[in-house]
Parts: sequence; C-alpha cells; structure tokens
Amino acid sequence: MTTKIILNRENEWRNRARGFKVWIDGKEVGTIANGGSEAYLVEPGTYKLQCKIDWCSSPGLELTVKEGETRFVQVGSGMKYYSLFTVLMVLVLLSGPVIKYLKLKVPEEFTYLQMVVLVPFLLYYLYYLSIGRSRYLLLKEDSANVFR
Repeated sequence: MTTKIILNRENEWRNRARGFKVWIDGKEVGTIANGGSEAYLVEPGTYKLQCKIDWCSSPGLELTVKEGETRFVQVGSGMKYYSLFTVLMVLVLLSGPVIKYLKLKVPEEFTYLQMVVLVPFLLYYLYYLSIGRSRYLLLKEDSANVFR
C-alpha cells in the first residue's frame, strides 16, 4: 500500500509564471506548476507541509498520514482581495486621463478619491510583501478533492 500526499495548486493569473516550491519537514521535495498537481510518497506519520515562492511562503500545515492513506491539500494565493483592489486602482488611474481627454471639468475631490483607492491597495500589497509574506500562500486540506 502506498501512502501519499497530493498537492493541487489553483490556476492563478497572478503567480502563473512561477512554480511553488514544496517543502515537507523542512526539506524541499519538488515544485508545483500553476494549475498542477503533484503526488509525494511518504511513510506513515505526521508531516509539516509548506509552500514557498520567492521570499514569500505559506504557514506550515501539519498533516498526519496513516498507512495506505492518501491526503489531499489545496495550495493557492492568500491575497483574496487583490483582484478587487487591482480593478479599482486601474479604474481610478484611467479615469483621470479619460476626463481630461473628454475635456470635462475635474472635480476637486477627484484627487482625494484617487488617494482613497490607491493607498489601501498599496498598503494591502506591501503587507503581503513584508510582514505578511509568511501568509502570501495558503495551504488547506482538500476534503472535496478533484480526484474523487
């Protein structure tokens, strides 16, 4: 009987060109591509899984695997609101040139609106690149795995 840990990576636009390095008990065991799955044969026991990309990583996930058991783990980005902030930022940044092109009067509050949108986006992004870098990726057990 084989004992396995299968990692399934979400298909993401943001990290599509880079592979996530997979670590089991502090040892790098492989890389998982965007939208891919990788299986790792292990002995029965308790393991600490972690994924890394550049200087960012996931929190460790402790996983106990019994003899002959297959455990499924989902890995993806921890930046759940990145797309929302990106769309808002692009809309605000493009609205200035559009208003000028259409020769409309720019409201006085427009600069404040830009700051209200841009500052939270920058803070959110900087958080995950600095103090939140150990939560840039998320690992979770996948009870409804794609292989069942």
